Amino acid sequence: MSAMVILGVEDVLALHRRQIARWGGAEGIHDLPAIEAACAAPHQVLRYENGDVVDCAAALMWHLCANHGFRDGNKRIGTVAGIVMLSVNGVALPDDPGFQAALIQLMMRTAQGETNRQEVAAFLRQRML
Repeated sequence: MSAMVILGVEDVLALHRRQIARWGGAEGIHDLPAIEAACAAPHQVLRYENGDVVDCAAALMWHLCANHGFRDGNKRIGTVAGIVMLSVNGVALPDDPGFQAALIQLMMRTAQGETNRQEVAAFLRQRML
């Protein structure tokens, strides 16, 4: 089995710039240590919890969304970074409006402090293709 690809800070910053350029919003970082911590979370889950790619991607998603490290687009970057991490590691998710709507609701709840990363992982695991 090949090593898991985990997105780093530079990867997340580049994805965020692309999302802001494409969809709009305020550029800039609000709290770089929060972004760094979010990018470290998958490593911690992998090392200390023996997590799989879904657990690790969920940790990245949850922390980016909940920690509000960017001035704008935190839910967006959390979602995109998690999906990219899953994709580069060979995990596919549905590409349909029902899944997208449910994922948006989950990320909205995450930003409001109403979820935990285990709930995000369970959501993804139940919908993997």
